[in-house]
Amino acid sequence: MSERVIKDVYFDGNGCLTERVEMDGQEIIIHYEDIPETDKTVVGGIPVTTALRTVIDMAPEVDRATLERMLHGALARKQFTVEEAWARLAERDMATRPGAEILRRMLPR
Repeated sequence: MSERVIKDVYFDGNGCLTERVEMDGQEIIIHYEDIPETDKTVVGGIPVTTALRTVIDMAPEVDRATLERMLHGALARKQFTVEEAWARLAERDMATRPGAEILRRMLPR
């Protein structure tokens, strides 16, 4: 079994408990939060958040230029549409989420 070494524990830009750990020489960031099933997907057999949820979650953690590249890249690759983004941002759990507020200011209408 791999040894898990906790490097840091903190609250991220969305207020979620987060751990930075190292396993087998690989740094892993773990966020502890209840995530709705609609924000989950599987890529290569690994459970992850959807591209839209990842952009929302990363918004307060990266600079504006990086966030713009993430947003435009996801839209260009059709990982989600502007309409889908606005619909998700209108849901109740996104009302006060810092990342959602940042994305609302950047997303085209």
